[in-house]
Amino acid sequence: MSIRNPGRIRWVVGGGAIAFVVALVGATIINLADLPLTTLADIAKDDAVPIFMDRNGRALSRTYQARFNAHDQVALHDIPDLLLKAFLTAEDARFFRHNGIDWAARFHALWQNLQALHTVRGASTITEQVVRIIYPRPRTYWSRWLEGWDAMRLERHSAKVDILEFYLNQVPFSSSRRGIVQAARYYFGRSLDTLNAKETLALAAIVRAPSLLDPFKATTGLNKRISGLAESMLQHGFISAGLHAEATQGQMSRNKSELSVQAPHFTAFARDRLGVRENSRSVQTTLDGELQKKSQEFLEQRINDLSAYGLHNGAVLVVDHTTSEVLVWAVAGEISGDVPQAGFDAVRIPRQPGSTLKPFVYALALDKGWSPATVIKDEPILEEVDRGLHVYRNFSETYYGMIPLAEALGNSLNTPAIRTLDFVGLHTFYASLQHLGMTSLIAGTETYGNGLVLGNAEISLLELVQAYGALARGGVSMRVKVLAEEGNISGQGASSVFSENAARAIGTILSEADFRRLEFGPLSVLNFPVRTAVKTGTSTKGNDVWTVAYDGRFVVGIWLGNMNRSAPSQMMTGASGPALLARSIFAELRRRYGLHPLPVQPLAAGKPMMVAAPAHGVKMVVPVNDMEVVMDPRIPNELQYIPFFISGVTQEDEVQWIVDGQRQEDCHREKLMWPIALGEHRVSAKIIRSSGVLISLPPRSFVVK
Repeated sequence: MSIRNPGRIRWVVGGGAIAFVVALVGATIINLADLPLTTLADIAKDDAVPIFMDRNGRALSRTYQARFNAHDQVALHDIPDLLLKAFLTAEDARFFRHNGIDWAARFHALWQNLQALHTVRGASTITEQVVRIIYPRPRTYWSRWLEGWDAMRLERHSAKVDILEFYLNQVPFSSSRRGIVQAARYYFGRSLDTLNAKETLALAAIVRAPSLLDPFKATTGLNKRISGLAESMLQHGFISAGLHAEATQGQMSRNKSELSVQAPHFTAFARDRLGVRENSRSVQTTLDGELQKKSQEFLEQRINDLSAYGLHNGAVLVVDHTTSEVLVWAVAGEISGDVPQAGFDAVRIPRQPGSTLKPFVYALALDKGWSPATVIKDEPILEEVDRGLHVYRNFSETYYGMIPLAEALGNSLNTPAIRTLDFVGLHTFYASLQHLGMTSLIAGTETYGNGLVLGNAEISLLELVQAYGALARGGVSMRVKVLAEEGNISGQGASSVFSENAARAIGTILSEADFRRLEFGPLSVLNFPVRTAVKTGTSTKGNDVWTVAYDGRFVVGIWLGNMNRSAPSQMMTGASGPALLARSIFAELRRRYGLHPLPVQPLAAGKPMMVAAPAHGVKMVVPVNDMEVVMDPRIPNELQYIPFFISGVTQEDEVQWIVDGQRQEDCHREKLMWPIALGEHRVSAKIIRSSGVLISLPPRSFVVK
């Protein structure tokens, strides 16, 4: 058979070949990567997620979810020589001799793959791997073809040393770790310059197949790879016989590294404060890492000490009130059983503050004309609530009659605080607390009532510490600072909530042991060795216990309780729970930062002012109109009484009680113990003031069953 027109056939074949080449070139050009116009070093920087550092540059956070490793990088000249040689030997022995593609290695790999009938080698150069990191594609032969051309383009654009440095800082390992710094920390818990020969070669071996050669899973395959790499390096003269023996016979530590300073809740708050930022590599914060670690240890130890009583959670916040900088933000404990506290930030979650709000109402009273010597009545207060009664009592159930303001505050007595609130005004007090930054108070005065001064509302530890910062700063409000870049914000947006005299007087009262002796004793744990203002608080059912203390520089706030709001099995107070912890933290502060005793302000003496009753006028508190009383069958009738009570009466007033039309001659004061009797009854009263004014209170009906 003869071939007709061979010239035409050659033209057809040649034309087809040319068309194929043209198509291949065109497809290659179209599908080449859009390599970045910037330098390799800037690629990672542009993709950076903020990493937070403490005030001394120690890492507080790490992220492994970003596309590139922007933070844990090392310069090429700082990488140990053994590690460089190990990676070049394992990954690209002719790196400094090719132009992006190692053709000899490619043909050798192709021959091995054909012999094995499956892929056993890839022969990608380090430059091609960098292309794959920057511009990932599906793992196909077409992708390999394109990566080769991109690698040659990249080598014309970037220096060899820059490509190698980028590769060593971005090469992927297990658990989303990138680069040799993160890998050394993840696998061995140490820095590059502390790795032994076997650990160093292990990094170069693991990178080939991170999931298969993970030293935490199995070491047989990894040890085999390390031995093969060590043998190759010995043959090329990269290591001595001694290093070869160390690499093949040595041990690997296999110890994952955690952050040296744990402050996840602080960094979350700092991230909120930072907002959205571009190109942020590291952000310096105000936190003192070493003090954070120590305070965390103190907190966990105190919770452990109290866990037998059913107390499992706590938080500590330390602020330098002279600069508004947060130094410690520690949270510890478990929610239930072995479930970690995770995202529950006890520094920012509102809880009942107990008596810790009392200093603020006394500061307002001082600014309104009272003095530390003002004498306030201390006895139970009955308050009408709808058709029932509420009785305000002191925590200890002990009452001291007429007591000076300084002692009423120092001993944290409840009934004088209620009477002081009556003098100041509930709305004024509420507005002042909001002015101090207590934004959690959103229910309004009608909901909280007078119980607000005793802590029936809920605020966070952060809000409370900021408020005490205002007292420490002479009455000027404080907003905490967590980022170094915020500058000195101690005076930004600040305003005066109390006068300096009132704030300093409150500090002096809270720092003087003599003013708290009645309730806390002369040798109280609240008597700090260096003059410090201290206030404790306990919520109504003992679910929350607090201590807030400040000296001339620092405010320390502590909350202990349970995040599930259960009460400890044993009743605790701020003095018995967190006060010891506050002493430990202040001791550490003074060891690190020196002594900063609270300045003392002499308290005005003068003639004491008598405050016998609230300032809102005279009214009958008990009985409530249409009140029903049920007699107790367990007690003889002649021993049962109903306490009638009128508020707003002064010491000079005379009271005339009338029950069922009969004047009660044996009582002329605001309180009448009326012998109980079955049936329906009516009670009224007249108050004759020293000025001669007569006040008649309308009758109230009640029934005894």
